[in-house]
Amino acid sequence: MQQPVKGKFYAEVVLPLALPGTFTYHVPEELQHIQVGQRVVVQFGKQRIYSAIVWKTGADIVPSFETKAIMSQVDELPIITPFQMELWQWMADYYVCTLGEIMAAALPAALKLQSETMIRLHPDYLQDSLLLDEKEFLVTEALHDKTELSIADVSKMLSVKQVMPVIKSMLSRNIIEVAEEVVDKYKPRIVSFVKLTEKALDDDFMQQAMENMERRSPKQLDLLLFFMRMKQDENAEVIARSLLLKRSKSSSAVLQGLVKKGIVEIKEQASDRQSLLEFNEVLPPLNLNEGQLQCMSEIETAFVSKKTVLLHGVTSSGKTEVYIHLLQKAINEGKQALYLVPEIALTTQVITRLRKHFGSRLLVYHSRFSDNERVETWNKVLAHKAEDNDGQVIIGARSAVFLPLSNPGIIIVDEEHDNSYKQDEPSPRYHARDTAVWIASVSGADILLGSATPSLESYYNALAGKYILSSLNTRFGEMVMPQVVIVDVKDAYKRKQMHSHFSVKLLEMMKQSLDKGEQVILFQNRRGFAPVLECKICSWVPHCINCDVSLTLHKQKEELRCHYCGYTTNPPTSCNACGSADLRMKGFGTEKIEEELQLLMPGAKVARLDHDTAKSRRSFHQIITDFDNGDIDVLVGTQMVTKGLDFEKVSLVGILNADQLLNFPDFRAHERAFQLMEQVSGRAGRKNVPGKVVIQTYHPDDVILKYVLNHNYKGFYNHELVERSKYNYPPYYRLVECTIKHKEEREVERAAKLFAKELIEVFGNRVLGPTHPNVSRIRNLYIRQILIKLERKLSIATVKKRLQKSVDFYRKEPENKRVILQIDVDPQ
Repeated sequence: MQQPVKGKFYAEVVLPLALPGTFTYHVPEELQHIQVGQRVVVQFGKQRIYSAIVWKTGADIVPSFETKAIMSQVDELPIITPFQMELWQWMADYYVCTLGEIMAAALPAALKLQSETMIRLHPDYLQDSLLLDEKEFLVTEALHDKTELSIADVSKMLSVKQVMPVIKSMLSRNIIEVAEEVVDKYKPRIVSFVKLTEKALDDDFMQQAMENMERRSPKQLDLLLFFMRMKQDENAEVIARSLLLKRSKSSSAVLQGLVKKGIVEIKEQASDRQSLLEFNEVLPPLNLNEGQLQCMSEIETAFVSKKTVLLHGVTSSGKTEVYIHLLQKAINEGKQALYLVPEIALTTQVITRLRKHFGSRLLVYHSRFSDNERVETWNKVLAHKAEDNDGQVIIGARSAVFLPLSNPGIIIVDEEHDNSYKQDEPSPRYHARDTAVWIASVSGADILLGSATPSLESYYNALAGKYILSSLNTRFGEMVMPQVVIVDVKDAYKRKQMHSHFSVKLLEMMKQSLDKGEQVILFQNRRGFAPVLECKICSWVPHCINCDVSLTLHKQKEELRCHYCGYTTNPPTSCNACGSADLRMKGFGTEKIEEELQLLMPGAKVARLDHDTAKSRRSFHQIITDFDNGDIDVLVGTQMVTKGLDFEKVSLVGILNADQLLNFPDFRAHERAFQLMEQVSGRAGRKNVPGKVVIQTYHPDDVILKYVLNHNYKGFYNHELVERSKYNYPPYYRLVECTIKHKEEREVERAAKLFAKELIEVFGNRVLGPTHPNVSRIRNLYIRQILIKLERKLSIATVKKRLQKSVDFYRKEPENKRVILQIDVDPQ
């Protein structure tokens, strides 16, 4: 056994890899000032270089093996706080994952440095173009010019994806050598600012210059006077060049004239992206009505006892305005306020609303922001000090729970029921709502969960006294809840009252709304044109080559696409099995609805809001803005249209296929169906226009539809709770889902049975499976699942320790090394 060198200083670090535990390195003398929470550069394995987080330091760390040295220090100060480290450890224990997986999820990509493979000409290489093929010749010529190239550079230059055969051939003949270099991905934005020169501070010089400009260059004088007014209004020494030209409506040539005269100079400096946004006058929160005031009083009383509060407010009851008042109170106290929303899509409208009240104190953090923007928000949150007495409001999707909050005053989880708060892939498979509750309980922050359709678990916790329940039972402005009409599609087909997928009733009500200048939302929770293409003769269906699912037809792009792995192919002109050209489309998606509406209602302006049309934050914002401005009459969408969007002129919502939601094979299907239908119904009649909802179904007597018909959440809750109790599901039981994957079906069967046997020895008949999931092969990996149902009374800490032991025992077996095992605690 290797003995540690006496007097050596060691550090344990976390690497962004799915490997258990921390890794020990010795610290060179010149780096022994490093602190816990800082990033350092280390070599891992033979070649790879990573930035790691220092988890622990000290001479008391005594490794029993030879250690490598830390190569360098990245940060002057720690980038994660002690509280974050406590959070990471809790998540690793609760969600049965590694610290490295949490680090990979928590840090913005630009803060996770890792080495990039670079190639250079070998020092012993003697140029001889006769020995090189065309691709090798191009690479060597480029290396003479650039000294070194990344693998990505070579791929781009040769216009091929598989460049490794070329690289390996050149390496074997000592034409090139490889090296690993750490790449810093974060790049600050360089902004040009305009400021007065030293010479211009002289009154005589300035007066003479202005007199000359008045005679010869009036545009330059106008720009100079505008610049002086902006300086005075904003009490600033410098003004951003782009902002000056935009507001003054002047040109670069005019500004350059002032530079040549020595009156102003242009300086470049680093500036963060969000600070460049323009803010109008910051407005105070609106006055609350009687119901909102009572709700605020209940919430503030509950916060005194540090209880989690569940706000159950019907759609359009004014929950957001209550949130704004609570956020304002927190920042008035100089604290940080975290506002979580389930979808990036939802942030667009909410950000616009919050900016009016919080201006530059509002920070935004989600994955559709660039890596650089996310780093800048991270750094602003990290730099916040309680003594600054200047609060922050941070709005973000689920990843915002990882931000380095140092002084949280309140956390608000809007639409807390939404399953988007749960991360499915990759690990850690955490739930942001539950993580936020833990953060608040440990940090002492207040926490408010809000929803018109709370999750059964949260409502159960509120009625059981774990949370405090506060309610808003009426809509803001005394608007009534929308009237719900259920259409029996089976009967409508018999009576020939269906036009394709639209009932006569729905079309009539759409026409009435559009004739009044009102807007319509149509909800179909499936994108694409048709989910299935089927041969009428032999029932052959095109399937994905990588997954056990049928391919969805996307007519606009003329392709069949797998929504699991992204595989695409051209639609067939004939059946691959029998050769028949009679291929029929079954089912319908948002793309088909959009096309049919343009035929059924040629005068209406129709748009679609789904993953295909709103891939970027800009495209989503454009669709929402156009609909808000009245440039779109009918908006066809998937779940995106259900999530808290607020439109003034929407009077009608159509749910085109309720059965698709109700008949999904999952114990949460009825809960999700009720939530989606109630939420999308809530988009209608929010302001001055009464709302109506049409639900099309083959089963009009379904009990869940009766609760939607009457907006009866409590009735639905009581009904569903009986079913959950009967079959041992949450909130009465906890669930742990274990997923086993392998490219060979025989191997996945073997591994799944072995792991199930290990679990049964520990947890007994609480273990169910292994079973085939709904889709048993994805991305060429066969899948089996094991479900563990655990009574609430069991110690969760003890359960997780036993589960972790079972996982560790299973993974030690050499034959299981290549089998993927995933643990999902509290699956959604």
